[in-house]
Amino acid sequence: MVGLLHLHDILWLLAILLEIATIALLARKQLSRSYPFFFSYLCSVVTQSLFIAYAYYHWGFRSEMAWRVAWGSQVPVILLRYLAVVEIIRKTLGKYTGIWALARGFLSGAGLLVTLISLLFSKGQWQWVIMNANRGMELSIAAVIALLLLFSRYYRLTMGRLNRSLATGFCLYSAFYVINYSLLEKHLGEMANFWNFLGVLTFLASLLLWISAVGRRQEVERLELPRMISLEVYGRVSTELNLRLHLLNRQLGQFLSSEDHKQ
Repeated sequence: MVGLLHLHDILWLLAILLEIATIALLARKQLSRSYPFFFSYLCSVVTQSLFIAYAYYHWGFRSEMAWRVAWGSQVPVILLRYLAVVEIIRKTLGKYTGIWALARGFLSGAGLLVTLISLLFSKGQWQWVIMNANRGMELSIAAVIALLLLFSRYYRLTMGRLNRSLATGFCLYSAFYVINYSLLEKHLGEMANFWNFLGVLTFLASLLLWISAVGRRQEVERLELPRMISLEVYGRVSTELNLRLHLLNRQLGQFLSSEDHKQ
């Protein structure tokens, strides 16, 4: 168990270094303006790690104050993570106003529902509010991204490798987070170190996916450009799917406009 704790610390330090490397790469490629919430999310994760490290060093690993700092610092991370996912979805669906309006309403409703459920099942303690909100938000993130990837594949949307990699990394970590904390809640004192270790390992996998996608951004754009304009690649199937997508977008836009007039 001691060896596992040391390995967890090494992976945690490696994760911080990869986060800083991803932030620097985003800034160097001038993608921090294109993805401001994703950039801010990574900055908040690094800041949180430094806060937690200081809290553990100053008050001790098992102190109540360190526990409060750890969970309190999770609030801005949750919000920025959610906004980063919304940012990716908007970049994929934003030009389809009807579909994006429906997706935006769904995302807002999911956030409100998660907040209400977290308050209801908080057991009267603020730590449980944050934990349940985090778990609910991660569940909604995993579900929304899975639907987005399926929707994009079915209608052959030009999502871009960077957006797809960012979405896949969020979905991977969010899905494991839900499983991790659902088990941790039931077996809080038994396998906490093991599940925390797996959580850091999963986040490392997401970081490697993100930094690889950001690093190959310009190369991917050059390789994908001919495919975007080639009729041989898309053919009749793509034309039909694009037509159906535009019809769906128009129908949703008309439906939402009629609902606004009724109100």
